[in-house]
Amino acid sequence: MKTIIIILIACISVVSNTNLTAQQKQVEKKDTLAYTTKVIEVFSVGNYSAASDATFREQDIATLPKNSSQDLLRLTPGLVTAQHAGGGKAEQIFLRGFDCDHGTDININIDGAPVNMVSHGHGQGYADLHFVIPETIQRIDVMKGPYSALLGNQATAGAVSFNTYDSLPNNLLKFDMGMFSTYRGVGLLTQHIGKTHAYAGGEYLTSNGFFDLPQGFTRVNGILKTTTVFSNTATLKTSVMGFTSQWNASGQIPVYAVEQGLLSRFGSVDPNEGGNTSRLTTIITYNDNTTNPFQVDVSATKYNFRLFSNFTFFAIDSIRGDMIEQTDNRTIVTSRIQKTFRSFGESTAYITKLGTNFRYDNINTALYHDSARVQLEAIRSSLINESTLGVFVEQSFLYNELSIIAGARGDVFYFNVHDKLQTPEQLNGQVATFIVSPKLTLNYDVSNNTKLYLNSGFGFHSNDARVVVSNANTNTLPRAFGNEIGARWQHEFVSFSLAIWMLDLQSELKWVGDEGTTEQIGRTRRTGIDIEARSNIFSWLTVGTDVTLSHGYLRDEPETANAIPLAPTATLTSFCTVASENLTAAIRLRHISNRPANESRTLTATGYTVIDANASYKLTPAIQLLLQCENITNTLWRDAQFDTVSRLQNATEQIEDIHFTAGTPLNLKMGISFTL
Repeated sequence: MKTIIIILIACISVVSNTNLTAQQKQVEKKDTLAYTTKVIEVFSVGNYSAASDATFREQDIATLPKNSSQDLLRLTPGLVTAQHAGGGKAEQIFLRGFDCDHGTDININIDGAPVNMVSHGHGQGYADLHFVIPETIQRIDVMKGPYSALLGNQATAGAVSFNTYDSLPNNLLKFDMGMFSTYRGVGLLTQHIGKTHAYAGGEYLTSNGFFDLPQGFTRVNGILKTTTVFSNTATLKTSVMGFTSQWNASGQIPVYAVEQGLLSRFGSVDPNEGGNTSRLTTIITYNDNTTNPFQVDVSATKYNFRLFSNFTFFAIDSIRGDMIEQTDNRTIVTSRIQKTFRSFGESTAYITKLGTNFRYDNINTALYHDSARVQLEAIRSSLINESTLGVFVEQSFLYNELSIIAGARGDVFYFNVHDKLQTPEQLNGQVATFIVSPKLTLNYDVSNNTKLYLNSGFGFHSNDARVVVSNANTNTLPRAFGNEIGARWQHEFVSFSLAIWMLDLQSELKWVGDEGTTEQIGRTRRTGIDIEARSNIFSWLTVGTDVTLSHGYLRDEPETANAIPLAPTATLTSFCTVASENLTAAIRLRHISNRPANESRTLTATGYTVIDANASYKLTPAIQLLLQCENITNTLWRDAQFDTVSRLQNATEQIEDIHFTAGTPLNLKMGISFTL
């Protein structure tokens, strides 16, 4: 405990020391509602409309290990991830008392294109960021709660927006190698052609992982992006990014098997788990950044997914085993148009944002019972057409120190499902539905150092299309309603923010992709506190910490059965960075508390505290040496954890217990990078 307390004192984020003129500050306040001071801006330049908003830029991202873009999600204050499929599947995400699964209640996008997959074969809102090369990310914007009219589906617990570089300052070559036969290479080549800047590159990663069964994980990424400047205000950006990967996985193993010595903590029950996936996304953005900006975003995605899992081993089929195969093949087309109108007075400003977004998914998804990756029988097979049309408006009024932002969005959903197997459940049909989500934000500048925030709004996440058509009389777009009150204070080299929040979710039906069935989820309520602190103690030393405390429960169940499974009650991340002319080093702590694994609290998902460190040293202006160490204390910890009923082969009975994937042991990596 003393060690943890000491590390909590030494924690970080890089501090931006930016002095702005009074005129610049007034324009930035009116244009973006950003919070700046006369002395210093701490924790990056941010478009803060809530105390829990955050923006991370190059200097923040530079201090993180870069195994994949999924790692960059951990910059989000209070967000913790878990991996349980050999590194190839999207991470499980925990935020603000939510087990977001793989993205159900967190909206994730890249350059305006959605990452979340609706009606996915594995889980609603599935968000796999592995197709993005982390070295191409320039900025990450974080918004918590359902308070922005510009964000629609999945933006309940929060939203994370990734932004890639429009242009690279240098060519880059980077090579990493580490324990467990891990190798990674990145190459990015940049070029100016007239008024167009272009860069292209690729990434290759391979690793056997730390499990007893070699993971054989490989991933190949590519990107091509061009930015053409038409005038002082108008630009056209085009990017193509994609990846392909394959892997083996050890899956979740039961605690009882480890305790009885039947398995090691890095062992596996079914050696045939794993999968492969690929994605190719094209994004086109036109931006005319005049006094009244106009922006159009269009994207197209081709996606394939195949996952082999075995959670219950031999509980259902005692002879051939319970392996399942989940597939998802789809095409996605999206568009987004936004127009902003600005009007400035001597002490007032009016900003109106109008826009619309459209999304269409053509999905072919299936669930099979397998044995050793050989299909035995089809359980579910569906053709899904799902489309969304959203319209949003946001009106901002600024008068001296007071800012009022009132917004609303309306979303129309159309679901069309064809059950290829014509199962008795008859998951067939067409449903159209509509939802309106009003929002309200108040900001008040108490002084140059202190700002108060009040936020309230409705949001939603859509249900799986197969749930919607089979339960057309139920609430197919369950609402979220959130409130938040907070403050942000900063003085010279110190920044502090506090947010007290509440979030309700309506009754909903949940699609359980692993079983091909629906599960009834009652009304839930979560309340909590977010605390963020940053300090630039010396010019070379910065520290910071993020804490989220939350309490959640099922509102319609008795106290003995009202826990929200896997919902974290406390998450903490702490940072400490040392930066000099040639050396940059960072140490990071992440913690998640014990949490109930089921509604009755009879099983507990064990919490953990893990410390990572990384450093880079400039040998020359163009050459850097890199060192990364995960879990420097070699802590034994459990990553993903679930309450599961399973049976081992030849066992006489089923046993309910925690099933887990072991967390990363001590893991060292070394590398070198060249900027040319």
